[in-house]
Amino acid sequence: MINYISSSIHNYLAWWLPMSPILIVLIVGCIMQLLKVITDSIKYKRFFRWNILSSWWFPSFHSWLASSVTTLVLLKSGFGSIEFAVAFAFAVLFAYDAMNLRYEAWLHAHYINDLRYELQDVLIKKEHSILKERIWHLPLEVLWWIILWTLLTFIFYYLFFLK
Repeated sequence: MINYISSSIHNYLAWWLPMSPILIVLIVGCIMQLLKVITDSIKYKRFFRWNILSSWWFPSFHSWLASSVTTLVLLKSGFGSIEFAVAFAFAVLFAYDAMNLRYEAWLHAHYINDLRYELQDVLIKKEHSILKERIWHLPLEVLWWIILWTLLTFIFYYLFFLK
């Protein structure tokens, strides 16, 4: 039954959309960006259309990209390949950046914004632009999204690329 459904979907999409690894990565990315808008809209009970292109909160663009590409390399070249080792190393680097380096940048933005609030009577300006504070990711957020990106990449790979 699952084979029939997979084959039917593949045949329908192959008619107008030839599937390639780069297309899988782009489709996964579009789904992740849409999920960002949906989760923010549910969380804040307000529609944020600009989140489709935003770099804050999750999923992090570079993390989903690295996870999806790493999964494709694993599926195509195997666990023991040098290509997978390189892709995996970069995916870990991006996840580390999302959790740690961005956390430090958040601390700096938070302290600077606190100083601006304390000095706002002294600083009389027409335009007050607040620095973006929430640019880091919790380890659980990164793990959750890596699992989701990997599963989506597996699904698209087996549905469309192996046929």
